[in-house]
Amino acid sequence: MDPKPAQPPRAQRARTATWRLAVLLVVIAGITIVLANSLRVYFAQAQEIAAVKADIAATQEQIADLEDRLNRWEDPAYVRSVARVRLGWVMPGEVGYRVLGVDGQPLEGPSIETALDVEVPGLWWEKMWGSVRVADAPVEEEPADTMPDPERTIQPPNPDEED
Repeated sequence: MDPKPAQPPRAQRARTATWRLAVLLVVIAGITIVLANSLRVYFAQAQEIAAVKADIAATQEQIADLEDRLNRWEDPAYVRSVARVRLGWVMPGEVGYRVLGVDGQPLEGPSIETALDVEVPGLWWEKMWGSVRVADAPVEEEPADTMPDPERTIQPPNPDEED
């Protein structure tokens, strides 16, 4: 007997290596699938945490704003100014006036609630289309034969004249 075992033929070694490579690729694919799912869950939870933190920060800002508004009501000067503007109250010894309109009804004065008077801006495409409509409308020009009023025309000073 030969002390050295016989080498398997080259084709048999190639089949064994191919089979081992296929098993290795299947194992790597399985690990990739398991890790991919875990990474997807991780990123989804990280996004949720960021959204919740943003909500918490917005709520804390709102709470701070409301506490500030509440603290303003503890200031007598603020309460006095609101009573003057909203209710039309005056201090003892002062004279209050109400301006009446032509119909005899009091005219509305300034109020604290000015946020309702502000016009809500339109969407950007509405603004753009409005500017296109304005650009399409020709401007009526004054006829060229009209002369400006000489009393309203400003004449440049004459350098030859002296005062």
